[in-house]
Formats: sequence, C-alpha cells, structure tokens
Amino acid sequence: MLARARVRVRRTQGRVWDRRSTYHRSYGLGACYTDGRGVDQSLAEARWLYELAVVRGESKHAPGSLQGLNDPLLGQRVVLGGLTIAARNGTRGTAIDFSFCEKNPETRNWFTDSGRYTVRLDGPEGRLVRVRAASVAKAD
Repeated sequence: MLARARVRVRRTQGRVWDRRSTYHRSYGLGACYTDGRGVDQSLAEARWLYELAVVRGESKHAPGSLQGLNDPLLGQRVVLGGLTIAARNGTRGTAIDFSFCEKNPETRNWFTDSGRYTVRLDGPEGRLVRVRAASVAKAD
C-alpha cells in the first residue's frame, strides 16, 4: 500500500500510466538505439528520438544525449575510399546511419574500430552499403 501511494497514477484515454513512464518514452527508447539494447543500434534513430524527447520535455538528460550524437557525417554527402572492392572507391552517396557491430565481451563496450556507416549510393537504385568509418570522407 505504501509503495502504491508514492506513484501518482492518472488516466489518459482509458489507459493507466504513472509519471515515471514519461521518462521511458522517447528518451528511453533513444538510449536503447544508442546502445543497441534490444534493438539494432542506429544513431540516426536515436538522434530522432532524443530530438522528440527534447521537444516534449520528457527528460532533463535529453539535450545532453542529443549533443553527444553530433556525428558530422550523418546526413552529409560522402565519398568512399580504401575499399577492397576497387570499383566502389570514389563512389559518392549520403551517410544515412552509423552503428557499431562488435562489443568487447569483457567490458560490454563497443569496439571503436567496428563502427560502420550506412551509405545510400548515388544512382537510380539508391543502393545501401555498410562501410567502415575510416573508408568514408566528406565530399567536397
């Protein structure tokens, strides 16, 4: 009974939720996408969710988390280089996402060398490729 008294409950459109759940909406889901917990890691999706949390005023931590995701190449025109498939070197496109693909099993931290950009290549089919961060440079 005592624990229930501490949680303020209100009804909204027939659903019951408590005030603590507002923290776990956009901000919490953004944190899941940032860390890859339960979902495929996607910094573009995390950025969008953090922006939504800032607009909604869901968490005091959302602006700081959003600033931590400022990747200069996301959404920018890029050129690929240093790839094993020589035909793709010099190819241009747009960096649409970034994620890590391998964690250290001991520390559970991401290996920084495992970072990959998802790039939509120029052309009629708009092919998506994932390339190492070192193989992507900002186009002039």
